[in-house]
Amino acid sequence: MSQELSVEQRVMLLASPDEERLSYFLKQVQTSKQVWSLNNEQGFVMVETDEGDCIMVWPDAEFAAQWAVDDWDDCEPVAIDLETFVSTWLPSLIKDEVAVAVFPNIEDEGKLLSATELNECFKKEI
Repeated sequence: MSQELSVEQRVMLLASPDEERLSYFLKQVQTSKQVWSLNNEQGFVMVETDEGDCIMVWPDAEFAAQWAVDDWDDCEPVAIDLETFVSTWLPSLIKDEVAVAVFPNIEDEGKLLSATELNECFKKEI
């Protein structure tokens, strides 16, 4: 069971450096066994970065929901089972060369990793 964060803790976490948010993300998804992303009727949200296409993932629905505004106000947070994410999603993202923006905050700051790098992070956490 994951620990509920206060509003103050959530704000502090969002203001934390990318590496701290990555560490929190990895610990939280190992505990909850879920990765969260945004989805609408076209599918999961993809964004374009200087490095190419990427998907965004968060440690819980509330953090993901903060992005469901403006251009993405038709999106909803969707849970992805961690086992499915690691066994199906990451290999597909690796094949398609799609990066992963891990736990971006509302200033568009997030740890951008290749799917291979994120897969290695999960292996270290297990």
